[in-house]
Amino acid sequence: MKDLVEIYRGNLAEALHIKASLNEKGINPIIYDQINSANIAGFGIPNYMNSHIVYIHNDQLDEFNLLNNKESDDEIK
Repeated sequence: MKDLVEIYRGNLAEALHIKASLNEKGINPIIYDQINSANIAGFGIPNYMNSHIVYIHNDQLDEFNLLNNKESDDEIK
């Protein structure tokens, strides 16, 4: 996972919203579902609130930062 950068850690609903928003902008995120992984392995996970992690590829990080800064500027105006 060296070529991936974590951009979000939280609940599934927000992770799916972030994924859909980024897909619309041409960025292809990956959602890692710790609950599903734990269930498959036969374990439980104690913290459901931070159980989903959204990653993007390093080569898309600059584009993500530009979009993130643009959205922040739009919110200020």
